[in-house]
Amino acid sequence: MRAIPIVMAAALSATGCATTPLPPQAMAHNRAGAEHLRAGRLDEAEARFRLALEYHPAFSEPHANLGVVALERGDLVSAEAHLRSAIRLREDFAQAWGNLGVVFDRTHRGAEAVRVFERALSIDPGIASIRRNLAFLLARRGELGPARAHLVRLLELTPRDVDASSLLAYCELRLGRPRAALERAERVLAERPTAARALVVRGVARAMTRDLDGAVADLERGVRDPIVGRDARTRLAAVLVIRGDEERAEVLLRALLRERERDAAVHLVAATRSLAVGDATGGARHARRALAIEPRLAQARVLLAQACVRTRCEE
Repeated sequence: MRAIPIVMAAALSATGCATTPLPPQAMAHNRAGAEHLRAGRLDEAEARFRLALEYHPAFSEPHANLGVVALERGDLVSAEAHLRSAIRLREDFAQAWGNLGVVFDRTHRGAEAVRVFERALSIDPGIASIRRNLAFLLARRGELGPARAHLVRLLELTPRDVDASSLLAYCELRLGRPRAALERAERVLAERPTAARALVVRGVARAMTRDLDGAVADLERGVRDPIVGRDARTRLAAVLVIRGDEERAEVLLRALLRERERDAAVHLVAATRSLAVGDATGGARHARRALAIEPRLAQARVLLAQACVRTRCEE
């Protein structure tokens, strides 16, 4: 299930860009189909769009609208075919490019989706739904700098988008702007107290001020989010270690190490936990593993030095 659903472009307009005049009947059927589509009547919408194409097969909008119908039904193969037909007929069709990006995203072709969303925005930078899709996709891919840049522009277009504002707060946190992150997160939580990404930001801030119970409460509410969930679990494990909640920390760390064996942050927390329970050998092992993944990780070197003082190992 998507916590951040892809927002498709609205039903497309009934105007066309064909080189020959559009028959009035084709335009009327496309317009009626768009009304059915907005109301969720997919069979009726499809019938109207196909009637429009019978009157004018080179009418790009009904092709694109059939792609939206297929997306609504989850038929991604048909959706891609219809959207490509629309783009062949009209290369500057921003909405069709945007919805093709939705298809690529849903079929796990993330790099292609990014490229197609960018193509759509190069045609029309003002389509908020496409910019939103791109920003959220970039965040899921861990490309937080570009995601932040698009979120800032998106919020100028749609300032009341709480999900986008919450995600921007998280990007600010991860990019080293904790004060800006917390200020934005608090504004989000004043409007929507259950916003997972804003809760993670506040949880991190609470951990930094030693409000460990508050940090745990906030971080626990973000662990299932598709974008911030992994980070929330790692940070939650760290807070549990600091709080001395040994049993929960151990269970969570075991799961994290199974799932994310090549995540340096997880090994840092595991090293900290090992040292906290007197397992200097385990602390050294995890610190070395973190350094193997990220050789410049200063915190891992500190933990390794602490472990080696106890075990007389070589750093």
